[in-house]
Amino acid sequence: MDSPYRTRSIEENLKLFEMMRQGRFDEGECCLRVKMNMQHENPCMRDFVAYRIRYTPHPHSGDEWCIYPTYDYTHCIVDSIENITHSLCTLEFEIRRESYYQLLKDLDIYKPNVWEYSRLNISNTVLSKRKIETLVNEGFCNGWADPRLLTLEGLRRRGYTPSMINDFCAHLGVARKGNENLTQYKLLEKFARTELDRDASRTFAVMNPILLEIVNFDAIKDTKIQGPLFPADPSKGSQTYTLEKEVFIDSEDFSETHVNKFFGLTPDQPVMLKYGPTIKFVSVEKNGDGSIKSVKVEVLPDYKEKLKGYIQWVSKDCSLTVTCNLYAVHFLVEDIKKTGDKWRDYINPESLIVKDNAKVWKSMSKAKVESRFQFERVGYFFLDSDSDMKKDKLIFNRIVELKESKDKAVNIANAKK
Repeated sequence: MDSPYRTRSIEENLKLFEMMRQGRFDEGECCLRVKMNMQHENPCMRDFVAYRIRYTPHPHSGDEWCIYPTYDYTHCIVDSIENITHSLCTLEFEIRRESYYQLLKDLDIYKPNVWEYSRLNISNTVLSKRKIETLVNEGFCNGWADPRLLTLEGLRRRGYTPSMINDFCAHLGVARKGNENLTQYKLLEKFARTELDRDASRTFAVMNPILLEIVNFDAIKDTKIQGPLFPADPSKGSQTYTLEKEVFIDSEDFSETHVNKFFGLTPDQPVMLKYGPTIKFVSVEKNGDGSIKSVKVEVLPDYKEKLKGYIQWVSKDCSLTVTCNLYAVHFLVEDIKKTGDKWRDYINPESLIVKDNAKVWKSMSKAKVESRFQFERVGYFFLDSDSDMKKDKLIFNRIVELKESKDKAVNIANAKK
């Protein structure tokens, strides 16, 4: 149905448009349309809106303007002005191709080529700008560069490199399979691991430290222990770990009782400090609240039996307390579309776990910001740009775990059902 104002004169329309620009109308009270063909079978050819009123400050021009152009009006014109050769859109914009070309024809300006292809949908996350904006505005994320988001800034903050993303995209290719295809998030992680395994040097870090005291420390002959930076290629160099009487190990590597299929330290099971000596349990000291104060162990210099456990460690006097952000999948379900308006109910409560008492070697204070490391047996980490290197306040973001894991999110989702 034609608008009753469709036959207004050019002069009257220009006058009203100027009044729109001056802010004399309320939002939604009027708009400017492109006169096309209201009987056309394609709804995008039926007098689409060119300008509407929005009393919303612009990030660059502030409140200088209260009229804003629409995508349908600006897309083709901007492409033409900027001499874009190929305008690439996802399939839901295919219906707009006709109006895109019609407006350029009416204006008699250069027409780029338009290609539509299926959009990239990745499991356990949202890529919709509207949904991301909701997450940011409602405090579910710390801005558009939150490492849980798959925005380019978020991926960079997480520690992903351009080559990881490019390799992932090249593997997927470009297709017109429809917009319902869903790519597994684990595939993106695979390309990250491939590059990090090659380029990220190894070191030790302890996420949940407990203190371990070697009671017969004098029995150790060599306290300077060499560990390779890249175990698969020793020619890339090594680093020296200084073993001391007190070291930190991860609480997950110690159990006061022997547990089946547990390879850490127990009263009945010795372990090796990786690249270092074998130790056995002696006793445990506890605080008043029952928490572990320290674990006393004894070195076994001549131990020959086969071991099951090799654990990472950091000497106490050579340690640095840092923050490690452990990131996991953002959502508990693979396909967010299936959750409808309830999608926020499926945010993974463990998508970010902060370890603010993690221990790394003091040598890490000399690392370059935005460098990448493998914390052995823990994961691949990225030194965040918010780190204050002068004050030794380091922040590490976990890029990805060492191997594909059965995410705790799956168990949480099942429990929620």
